[in-house]
Amino acid sequence: MAGRLVEAGRLRSAVALASFPALLLACGSDGPTDPAAPVTLEWVTLTTALEEPVNIAVIRPPVAARGVVVAFPWGRGDSDLLLGLMDSYWDEAAPAAGYAIVGVEVYGPGMSDGGQYITSAVLDWIDTNLAGAARDIVLTGASAGGIGVFHAALTMPDRVGGIIAMPGRYTGDDSLASLADVPVWLMVGEDDGAWVGGSEATARRLEEAGARVTLEIVAGQGHVLIVPQDALVEWIRGRAGA
Repeated sequence: MAGRLVEAGRLRSAVALASFPALLLACGSDGPTDPAAPVTLEWVTLTTALEEPVNIAVIRPPVAARGVVVAFPWGRGDSDLLLGLMDSYWDEAAPAAGYAIVGVEVYGPGMSDGGQYITSAVLDWIDTNLAGAARDIVLTGASAGGIGVFHAALTMPDRVGGIIAMPGRYTGDDSLASLADVPVWLMVGEDDGAWVGGSEATARRLEEAGARVTLEIVAGQGHVLIVPQDALVEWIRGRAGA
């Protein structure tokens, strides 16, 4: 399966997704959309309460959105890395299932200081432009974004309907009690070194806080996980109350 983003007149090819039996859940092998069909992405520049800009990349579903996936990118969090994350995991199955994708161009660990201003700006935009879907928000991130996703969640606990970190970890000092009852899916490759221990420690902290945690240590994989897009959508659909 290969998705394609049309962004500012350019065509971006997605990373090909290999078979991943442990995460297929009830998914079939066929993608939900025509893999040759381009997916339109729009860039929007927001302004935080500190008068600082933050860029978001938006994919809208073909029908009225039923929910929103807010994504935080790998590495230093620039636009190319953000689009790579969206290409790999979020450009086909989630929009086809009715979820809007809002990628945030930000360095994930930097969300520990002043992240509330970024999440507030993003939520204001979602409430204005995706009002019908604003009550169901799933946060996701990978690597640096998988760190940022927890900092973001702690700034908006009443708005978080789920968290997918692939991989992710939280090493901050703040309590995670505000995330009680939030469904969390932590994934990490078994060959991913210290990220395995970090994911396990984060899962324990979340469980102690009352979150509903699934920790999956993926056999044979390293830091950049290969995950079928359909599996991510099935998890989102399977949350209690979703």
